Formats: sequence, structure tokens, C-alpha cells
Amino acid sequence: MTEKQPSRPHLGVFVKAPLQGTVKTRLAKTIGEENARMLYEDMAADTLQWVGKLDHCGKTVFYSPLKERELCRTLLAPECRETSLQPQAGGGLGNRMQAAFSQMFSQGAAAAVLIGSDCPLLDRKTVRKAFASLKNNDLVLGPASDGGYYLIGLRAPAPELFQIGKWSHSLVLQQTIDSAREIGLEFELLPTLGDIDRGEDIALLGEDLLEAWLHCRNGNRTDFPLRVFRRLLWEPGTLIYQLATNSPQPAGNR
Repeated sequence: MTEKQPSRPHLGVFVKAPLQGTVKTRLAKTIGEENARMLYEDMAADTLQWVGKLDHCGKTVFYSPLKERELCRTLLAPECRETSLQPQAGGGLGNRMQAAFSQMFSQGAAAAVLIGSDCPLLDRKTVRKAFASLKNNDLVLGPASDGGYYLIGLRAPAPELFQIGKWSHSLVLQQTIDSAREIGLEFELLPTLGDIDRGEDIALLGEDLLEAWLHCRNGNRTDFPLRVFRRLLWEPGTLIYQLATNSPQPAGNR
């Protein structure tokens, strides 16, 4: 008789195909569509690199749009060879997140965490904290500096949390907390992290990245978002330089 394997936690990652004009559209108004596309591609690749090294959990990359499976596959690091690649469900963001959790729990996940691919300072340590929190809480949230969240984790399905009508505003986190309280969920908040949606976010992220680089220069840089760091601060004609001089450059001139 085969012994039943204990269920493991599961991590899901939302990824979009890095196509010009479809990713980071608000940011593109400041830095241009191609720069926004390249920056998103860097963020996604950096994220998936450390995701591939995360152990003791199942992993699924939920991609969109449906027809861009192979393009999204190119973002996967060699470490992601055991990571499943699945299309996102249709509909709005709430429906897509709810469907992702349903899929992870249907596969027997003991707990499930879902993240995006545009929060450069998110790392394995934070995800491990989220899984640890779910041993004692029903819900864990990673607040984003813009009022949303960069991470959500659940110990069991809770579709009520995804019934928000509008997702791109500063009250998403608070509305999610209110919904959790209404249905009696115990929850914990992780440290707040910044994401990149507007031009002014780039300078703030640059400061945070530089501080993180200095702190880890003599230590472990395994999860450091090196591609984003190079895009913003290292290479000639970086995005921070372009913003400071008010002269975004076409990609071909970099």
C-alpha cells in the first residue's frame, strides 16, 4: 500500500507576457512603452529566478494572455523546471485570483500564497513568512505602498475576498481586510513593500534597491533583483538618469 504523501503549501505567481503597450501602462506614460515593457520583463525574470529556488512547496506560474504561453515560458529560469505553467482564468483580476486559489487548493495544497511579478524587493524570506503565518492564521496579506497588496495567502478558499468591484485604487487592501473581518478570518499583515506603477515610484525603488545592495554586498545576493538594479541604476542611460534629465530614450538608443 502506497503511503499518502503529506500535503504541501503552494505558491502561485501571476505573470503577463512582456508585450509593448500591454504591461505597466500607467508607468509607460512617464518612461515610454518600450522602457516599461523592458522593466516589467526584468521584474518578472528576477522574480521567477528566486521562485525557482524556493523549496518545500508546489509552484505554479499563472500566465496571460492565453496565446502567449511560449513567450511567458522564456521568462522561466532554469531553476523553474519543476514549476507548472498554467493560463490565468478569464475575467477581472478578482475572478482570476479566485480561480488560481481554487486550482491550488484542488491540487491538495495545505495553504496557498499568490504573488505578482512586479514587486522587486519581494523574496523567498517573505514568502516563507507568509507560509509560516498561515499555520496560525486564515489569511496573510503583504501590503503594497500604493494601498493594494503584493501578496495574499489563504489556508482555505475564501471567494468573498475577491468580490471587489474595482482593483486599481488605494483602498484595495483595506476593503480586503474589511471583508476578512466580516467573514471571521484571522489575518496577519507582512511588512509593506513598494511596487512600480508610476514614474515617481522608480526613484523611490532606486533608493530602496541601492540600500539593499549595500546591505548584501558582503553577503548573500541570491534573491537580489539584479536585472532591475541594472536597468535602474547600473547601466549607462538608466531609467533614473532619464527621469532626472526628463529625457526618456527609445530602447534602440540605450
